[in-house]
Amino acid sequence: MDDQAPRRDLIGDIELELLKLVRHLETFGRRCSLYVRVDRAGYLAMRTLDALGPVSANGLARALGLDASTVTRQITALERQGYVARCANPADGRSWTIVLTPLGSRAMSEVERERREQIQLLVSDWDDDSQADLSTSLSRLNAALVDSATQPADDRRSA
Repeated sequence: MDDQAPRRDLIGDIELELLKLVRHLETFGRRCSLYVRVDRAGYLAMRTLDALGPVSANGLARALGLDASTVTRQITALERQGYVARCANPADGRSWTIVLTPLGSRAMSEVERERREQIQLLVSDWDDDSQADLSTSLSRLNAALVDSATQPADDRRSA
């Protein structure tokens, strides 16, 4: 290997590709009908509720990594559409649990199916290993972002 060859700026490449990815996802979201029924934040809340089952607003907020007031607004919007319901917590009768309604489950499943079809089209010419690599890399990136968000700012700077 030639010691004089310029080194590739991998962090710069990643930074630029992430910037382009966010831009492309925004454009993609505006051009398609995936979020006509429910917006992206609501869809993620519904997917999380589907996975967790009945949960308190605070529990949903923790699972989503959001503050309770943000999740409460999302729940209210989803409730107006009939996608979630608030039910008295059977354990104490004072607090509420949030549940995905049958209508919400159907809407979530339809959006998921449409999203999967769109993603399949995007990667249809990729082999299974390339698709698996992307899935693994995205999962690792999301985990790193969650870890970064939960660390104090001083810890992130010294890492």
